[in-house]
Amino acid sequence: MLYPAHIRIEEDSAQTVQTVAEHCENVAVLCEQILLRQGLGAVGKLTGLLHDMGKDTGVFADYITRAARGESVRVGSVNHTFAAVQFLFERYVSPDASPMRRMICEILAFAAGAHHGQFDCVDPDGRSGFFHRIYTQDNHYTEAKAAFLTQCADLDTLDALFAQAERELTAKIETIRPLTQSADEMLFYCAMLCRMLLSALIDADRQDTAEFMQNMQTPTIPADLCPIWAERLCAMENRLDRLPRERPVDVVRRQISDQCRALGEKPRGIYRLSVPTGGGKTLASLRAALAHAAKHGASRIIFVTPLLSVLEQNAAVLRSWIEDETLILEHHSNVVAPQSEQTDEWDSRELLMENWDAPVVITTLVQFLNTLFDGRTSCIRRMHALSGSVVVLDEVQSVPKTMLTLFNLAVNFLSGVSGASVILCSATQPSLDAAVHPLRGAQDLVPYDPALWAPFKRTELLDRRVPGGYTEEELAAFTLEQLHQNGSVLLICNKKAQALDLYRLLQSADAQVFHLSTSMCMAHRIDTLQKILACLDAGQPVLCISTQLVEAGVDFSFDCVIRVFAGMDNAIQSAGRCNRSGEKGHICPVYLVNLKGESLSHLPDIRQAQDASERLLATFHGDLQSDDAVSRYYRLLYTAMPRGAQDFYLAKYTSSMFDLLSQNLQFYTRCPKAERPVGLLQAFKTAGDAFRVFDDNSTDVLVPYGEGGAVINALVSEQAKYDPAFCKQQLLRGKRCTVSLFDYQLRSLQQKGAIYPVCNGIVLALLPSAYDENTGVRFDETQNDFWEI
Repeated sequence: MLYPAHIRIEEDSAQTVQTVAEHCENVAVLCEQILLRQGLGAVGKLTGLLHDMGKDTGVFADYITRAARGESVRVGSVNHTFAAVQFLFERYVSPDASPMRRMICEILAFAAGAHHGQFDCVDPDGRSGFFHRIYTQDNHYTEAKAAFLTQCADLDTLDALFAQAERELTAKIETIRPLTQSADEMLFYCAMLCRMLLSALIDADRQDTAEFMQNMQTPTIPADLCPIWAERLCAMENRLDRLPRERPVDVVRRQISDQCRALGEKPRGIYRLSVPTGGGKTLASLRAALAHAAKHGASRIIFVTPLLSVLEQNAAVLRSWIEDETLILEHHSNVVAPQSEQTDEWDSRELLMENWDAPVVITTLVQFLNTLFDGRTSCIRRMHALSGSVVVLDEVQSVPKTMLTLFNLAVNFLSGVSGASVILCSATQPSLDAAVHPLRGAQDLVPYDPALWAPFKRTELLDRRVPGGYTEEELAAFTLEQLHQNGSVLLICNKKAQALDLYRLLQSADAQVFHLSTSMCMAHRIDTLQKILACLDAGQPVLCISTQLVEAGVDFSFDCVIRVFAGMDNAIQSAGRCNRSGEKGHICPVYLVNLKGESLSHLPDIRQAQDASERLLATFHGDLQSDDAVSRYYRLLYTAMPRGAQDFYLAKYTSSMFDLLSQNLQFYTRCPKAERPVGLLQAFKTAGDAFRVFDDNSTDVLVPYGEGGAVINALVSEQAKYDPAFCKQQLLRGKRCTVSLFDYQLRSLQQKGAIYPVCNGIVLALLPSAYDENTGVRFDETQNDFWEI
């Protein structure tokens, strides 16, 4: 009997079958190719071969045949992921096996057994995931093994592959040891290695499944991108040579860029790019990345910007200078509902996911962190794209302080184990080497030079806080006073509610008044930014009330900035939106103010940043925008954090993400000694399910702004019901017309009837009456016609 892995229904209703042997052999080749760059080709080939061994049974053949006929079957009712785990332990772990042999077997077994969803090596109840899979007797293992060894790979082939995979993983683990300062760090790095292998297997499995089910060939990027990197670098440098160098700031920008170009001659590693606001950081980092990629044959260049920043401006600059749209993938809005971790054999929603299969990827910090830690297979799938790449992390100070341990160790792993180079960019470079689990070996691309920085002295930070804080009315009056004196004012708030209240108080001011927040979709924010820039260029009085989303990556320049008190990094970043190129001809003011009754109970990061800034202001009397002040601020911030606060604490488990992905102490002690794994102790599934960049879950909702209305109409059309490719096209078209809503906001709007499903329930959309042309999504209930269509 030839066992089916997948069945495709043709247009004439005929069935085309892909056998388990065909699928496993295809996946083995793809997974081997993905992992060859990391010296793990045999690991990829072996896990690819074994991953679907459990499908070689009559019960699975009956299940998938009935599903193909359209009969009602319970998704995941026939287990096929345990067989590979059982085989690996049965064949290669004898009672006298060394701890390293058992560890390697556990790594291979985890990758093969988790390709439809991670499992816990030890779960919250103390149960061993390996023990459960090895001793489960109802998955027809004997039948599956016999058929697999007959039809797919014999024991001699598998034994040879295992021996080579063992050598590869032993060597890889040895590369981890120099990075570690403790046993828990060693286990964390091993968890990252497991995720990297699983990523390669998931991508290979999904690719082969998609190609068979859709009867298509997936386009892939060239294996050798060096000619592309060299060509783009040459074109960029030709354009740079034509730029003017008349002003002192232009000369300094070129000096900074030239120092970044030297990264092409440096080894792979972690680098800091600390450049004052307006120093040409975006172009300098692109030049550095291209030069380094050309030298080392990088697999990709990945640009990461903060979630709350307006990504589009940086993306526009990068597109303009790369000059080839076909090289670039933007991934910054996931409008597809989270996938369940059921063992679907084929899910058409997979077509709607991005897997970063492009030479240049522009994405957000949230998507980057999800790729490293989120438990969804769509996120895990992307991780292998980071290996051998150049990762440019812009505004690195935006990494949440509670994730410093996860972030630092992940970057150490990417650089030290996976062959990536990482460039950390910021005008306010955080002291990541001072964290409890520090970043290791980072070097400065542009060493601090007071003479080099002097032309960028364009603003002065002024402390205008008052005892007890300003009321909103008092702050509005202060803002109007500065508007009258200076001509244009940017007021930046800590919270969206503050910005909205102050906008309403100030919207009748004698100026062009604008509001910016993430309650507005990206298209709306871009349009608003363009209007602001046009008014500023025309010399009109402009007042903008915004949240901190404008602090980084937004190239507008006001005469005066008012910043509601937060961290010193926020203050300096805000100052970068004032007198940006020194065009005002004098030093411009940036005022730090406080608000009366400001509640930050749900924003502890801002509260801690305020405390560190207060201590800095009380003890430091030099230039608040200097490297010395920034370094002191971060060290004050980090040392004041409670023990374990940098490890991403999870109250539900009275543990942390770091612990769950390393020693997993609480769960492990509950596990019976006879069932405890030897090497991998981690609660992968629990950690992945618990990971969120923000405390609240959020969902992206399509809004009827700009093209959003047409996209929503298309997604409720008849064509959307049966055409996944059409849905993908529309979702790509509507990416800029989405707003991310927290769960409580989503529930509130759903209760009022303002949210409805489109695209067969995969995507949510907002009614037109619930979106304001000035401020975005409307949550207030004061207007009677609020929910009328």
